[in-house]
Amino acid sequence: MDLVEGLEQLDNELGKLIPTETQKKAMTKAGAEVYKQLLTKNMNNSLHKGKHSRDTKIDLSKSISMRYKSEDGATFVGFKNDKENPGYIARFLNDGYMAHGGKGKNSHSTKYIPGLHFQEHSIEESKNDVLEAEAKVYRQLNGD
Repeated sequence: MDLVEGLEQLDNELGKLIPTETQKKAMTKAGAEVYKQLLTKNMNNSLHKGKHSRDTKIDLSKSISMRYKSEDGATFVGFKNDKENPGYIARFLNDGYMAHGGKGKNSHSTKYIPGLHFQEHSIEESKNDVLEAEAKVYRQLNGD
């Protein structure tokens, strides 16, 4: 076997490893489910509690949705934005704020409230788990 035949054979073997669009969709769906679960958990755990928290609670967990891109099998996890689901709120950067409390000049206090970076934390935490879920589905689809 010469070099050209060997490279063609290698190309054919590697071509068999490339997933189809339906396989990609199944793989990315598995990874998106993992990320969606962790995003919901982190979002619920990051809510401020205490005297400096909001009076009106906004439940963004109902706004999390998954969407598929049919051309290449990609799956997107994001927040819905309609009248029932105020998902646009998740796009605002919450880098913390200064809470002011008390009545009158003498009892006025200032307290720093840390930001809620649940989305960024979820991305960082879920990277390995998402890849593991996608690899598991890939192995199942290829019979490994």
